[in-house]
Amino acid sequence: MFFTPYFHQNRGNSTTARRIQHGLKKENVSVFVYAYEEEDLTQEVRDQMENADVFHILQFARFLKWSQKHQIELNKPYMITSGGTDINHSLKEDEKIYAPLLHKAKAVTVFTEKAKESLVNNHGFSNEVIHVIPQSVYLPEKADEEKLILPEGNPRILLPAGLRSIKDVLYAIPALVKLKAEYPQIVFLILGANLDEAVYEEVRNACVKYEWLHYLPEIDLAKMKEVYQWADIVINTSISEGQPTSLLEAMIEHKPVIARDNTGNTSIIQHKKNGMIFRDVKGLYDSLKQLVSDKAFAQKVIQNGYQTVTENHTMDKEIKSYVTLYETIKERNK
Repeated sequence: MFFTPYFHQNRGNSTTARRIQHGLKKENVSVFVYAYEEEDLTQEVRDQMENADVFHILQFARFLKWSQKHQIELNKPYMITSGGTDINHSLKEDEKIYAPLLHKAKAVTVFTEKAKESLVNNHGFSNEVIHVIPQSVYLPEKADEEKLILPEGNPRILLPAGLRSIKDVLYAIPALVKLKAEYPQIVFLILGANLDEAVYEEVRNACVKYEWLHYLPEIDLAKMKEVYQWADIVINTSISEGQPTSLLEAMIEHKPVIARDNTGNTSIIQHKKNGMIFRDVKGLYDSLKQLVSDKAFAQKVIQNGYQTVTENHTMDKEIKSYVTLYETIKERNK
């Protein structure tokens, strides 16, 4: 039984959930996905919970609030997969609230070594309970032939992110304004679900102010490949990250990536090797300028980025790691 906050709306958690569901089905694991923030708690869901051998919970902070609201008893062995917001914010701010749920888990999986270090060193978790399972990439083929209408220009900069303050989606504007003086045809596309009305209003106003800035609400995951193929450079400006699948998706589609310096991004990117890392607006501008002006350098970064994903972020490796944990938990429960 796989619990995810979201499955239908195209955002980080749903991408993770769909990828894991797809991979588990290929491994002949019987999996029932329940999106607890989007779907009603029906009798069918309760029956599936009763029939499950193991619960797999994605995003512990949201799950705990939902389970308390609905008085859900976790009467099966469970494991938790935790992303960046969970560990970097929820657990730091309210450890007393979340620690009991985590400590009773048979396993906790995280995407990066840094996240494991944080749980072990800062929150007293046993080294054996925390498992690092890096994310892989899943971009399904598009279901229909209807083409997206995407802005024309050159270079084309893409930021795939839901509109939340932590994603800091307008951070790049000063760097892009400077770049536009040298590349007048530049376009910047922010693509993601509207998750915060205040941020959406800021983005809307910025789109009015800068004719080269465009915002596209969420689209089906199956159409993301088309968007990556449109882009020249993919950026990530998040203040905090678990491990952004958008960077992995861009790299597998042979696009150079530029990402803000945080533990989730640096778990994937090595500066000037397989992508670019920036610490401030000047660093972002310099990275953009180098990739746009030096095609040989950009090509080297693209090739190394593709290699990073094919070597370290394969679905086969990710899913087999989860299946091994399920089997261990199920055996121990007997």
